Amino acid sequence: MISDPEFDILVLGATGYTGRICVEHLASNFPTNLKWAIAGRSASSLENLKDKLQSIDPDRSPPATIITQLEHDALHELVRRTRVVINGVGPYHRYSEVVVEACASAGTHYVDFSTETPWIAEMVHRYHDTAEESGAVIIHAASNSSSPPDLLAWLIASKIFQVSGKRTKAIVASGKLEMAGMQGGSAMTVLDSAQHYGVGWLLHPNNYCTVPNGIPRTQRSNYLGYTKDQNLGILTTSLVGVSNSAIVQRSAYLQPDLYSKDFVYSEYQPAPNKIAAIVTHLFMKFAILLLALPPIRALIRKLSYKPGTGPDWRQSAKTESVLIKAVGTGEDGTQVRGHFEWKGAIVHISAIAAAEAAGVLVHKAKNGDLVGKGGTLTPSFLGEELVERLKKQGCVFEVQAL
Repeated sequence: MISDPEFDILVLGATGYTGRICVEHLASNFPTNLKWAIAGRSASSLENLKDKLQSIDPDRSPPATIITQLEHDALHELVRRTRVVINGVGPYHRYSEVVVEACASAGTHYVDFSTETPWIAEMVHRYHDTAEESGAVIIHAASNSSSPPDLLAWLIASKIFQVSGKRTKAIVASGKLEMAGMQGGSAMTVLDSAQHYGVGWLLHPNNYCTVPNGIPRTQRSNYLGYTKDQNLGILTTSLVGVSNSAIVQRSAYLQPDLYSKDFVYSEYQPAPNKIAAIVTHLFMKFAILLLALPPIRALIRKLSYKPGTGPDWRQSAKTESVLIKAVGTGEDGTQVRGHFEWKGAIVHISAIAAAEAAGVLVHKAKNGDLVGKGGTLTPSFLGEELVERLKKQGCVFEVQAL
């Protein structure tokens, strides 16, 4: 990356559903001297988006518009002109490896909205060394899945260390999502991932897929999905826990001063009673099996929103929410409770989280704080600065010793 790049932030896939919300957040909340660009395949869509952004803040300089097809040479030239890329081009396994490779090679910092755990694991193993050498900070899953759980786990582990001087050996989390509907791009990503990778990674998730091979791990199967925790109550299987666990376990691997070598992160969702927990678990596994059938995927495609469209997120904000409760245990038995809450559209907090992560990277890069810290990292690498930014946007983070 050049020392003074043309753009602070480049948003790829800016005209997509989440991409549009992300750039609207940038236009509404970031400094007016931000040097930024929006990129996509359609010149008319980019110009329409640019006009909308100008109406949000007429005093702000509009972003540059760049038409790109993600062609290798042109993409390498483009990312060298920017400090941080926000990548909203999905499904990621189909389109975005070239973006990760370009950023890792050029030393350009990178965040995305991906929840495609097998793809993230592939990118970690293929490009971590390249990014480490170039100085690029690559952060996948910088959205609702998995910034809030990863940051909450980091806050809990930090509090345990502050109280006891010991590392954290386990965190159990209970995450509850209230969703009004799924936008088209997310639905297509789920279906395409099931077609490309199969459904085994959802049926039998590997929580350690983002850490190097050869580290001894034990992972117990829970065939009924029922768990009871003395602090969190009755719990059952969580689909988003598949993605979140892989990210938090990588954070633990990258931060051995905070997490013990045999650290385990377990994420569930709450259930009212044991029967409901078991029924929810079995229904979820059955639904995953159905995704393996091409006719079922074709039917869901037909019934879902088209990519780039979805429910009105401003209306969804009235009913959607995220609530994560977690308890961490230190090596000496010290326990800390954590709490995250967001009231609003889930796609909105996803867009905000990625945008604010990019903002932290821009700030740190300009201050020289990222020198020698490249590699495939996680949202919690951005630490307290990202937490404080998200709090200003309405997120609640709380931790306390038990």
